[in-house]
Amino acid sequence: MSSSPAFFKLSPSEQRAKFLKLSQVCDDHLDEAYGEVVDSEWSILEALKKENVLRNRYSNVFPWDKTRVVLPILPGAKSDYINASRIRLSETREYIAAQGPLVNTIPHFWAMAFHEAELQKSDTIVIAMMTPLEEGGREKCSRYWPSDSCTTWDFTEALRSDGIFPGSLLITLKSREIIHDGDLIFSQFILESPTTRKNVLHYYFQKWEDAKVPDSMDPIISLSREIEKQKLKTPRIAPIVHCSAGVGRTGTFIAIDYMLHEWVCNYPKVNDPVCDIVTRLRSDRMMMVQTVYQFMFLYCVAKRIYEEMDKKLK
Repeated sequence: MSSSPAFFKLSPSEQRAKFLKLSQVCDDHLDEAYGEVVDSEWSILEALKKENVLRNRYSNVFPWDKTRVVLPILPGAKSDYINASRIRLSETREYIAAQGPLVNTIPHFWAMAFHEAELQKSDTIVIAMMTPLEEGGREKCSRYWPSDSCTTWDFTEALRSDGIFPGSLLITLKSREIIHDGDLIFSQFILESPTTRKNVLHYYFQKWEDAKVPDSMDPIISLSREIEKQKLKTPRIAPIVHCSAGVGRTGTFIAIDYMLHEWVCNYPKVNDPVCDIVTRLRSDRMMMVQTVYQFMFLYCVAKRIYEEMDKKLK
């Protein structure tokens, strides 16, 4: 490569200025969402419905109606809502960004995972969890999986009560191991309906605090590469990525995953891939890459990816 991309030369203050511009655009979208604009692209009407309010972990983070994941429901169900969004960055790079399940939405989360695997014609479900269960004594995500080997959770009663397809789901822990120098907990589960069984690959990175950046980019890159191995086996897999609100750490990880496997060194050098990717992410889910620190962290990761590719080509 003859020269470094121009965005490498951005100073911290210039990076902050870019983030502020993106934040203003997001604020404008939110103003429109809460306003009385008819048929707004940024509508959040489903999230604000009375019957859906208790399905939101936070009172200010919602999916846009246009990209929300719709739960498969049975006749008579009151709601098909879950706080999760479809993210599509390219033909081959799709994700589901979700909030960390609440106690009352755990069955919904697994129903979503099962249904999406069915749509993808996949026997495998990949989940990347980017938050500890608690921080500072506050719950950030409910533990939505059985922790003891061979223990099975049965969601049949909850799914039938809420009218959510397939109406009966069981999940059983198959194995658990600590990988990548203790940074990741990798668990395998069996998720099954009366007629179909799915293999769940659950990657849990618990060393990333809310609104902050990880101490090192190494475990994030390792996690991304682990997931990529699964995508090579089943290309249609759309990983489910979540933290607590499903926007900050979730958006940052998705951006890194995309840069690592799709952007590489082919991005036009005159453009700023970080700014471009965050803009596209926020078009699919509000507030993605939530803080300026996460935004600036992406520049560090982008530079490392580019420099590693540069070494390989020399």
